[in-house]
Amino acid sequence: MIFDNFHVIERYNPADAYVIAVGHLSDRITGGTSFRGTWPRGDRALTRDEREELQRRLTRAGFSTNGIDGIVGPETIDAVRRYQASIGQTPDGYASLRILDRLR
Repeated sequence: MIFDNFHVIERYNPADAYVIAVGHLSDRITGGTSFRGTWPRGDRALTRDEREELQRRLTRAGFSTNGIDGIVGPETIDAVRRYQASIGQTPDGYASLRILDRLR
């Protein structure tokens, strides 16, 4: 779940990990609890070539990204969500290596 502050912090630094860390720090300062889960181990960002491949494969599978540019923007996230839903996964829109491997 994302609240308005996520997008405000994201304007300063668009890295999700940064935005989550700042939000979490704010929660902790105001008495919130620590994270309940752990950071996903073994996960890494896709390279530009892999992002372009993901977009090509999604489009070929019928989930158009409206272009192949290697940028995971709203169109690609939406395509990933639709693909995830079609294979019975939680449609979070996260463009991961695991999703790319599944499309391969």
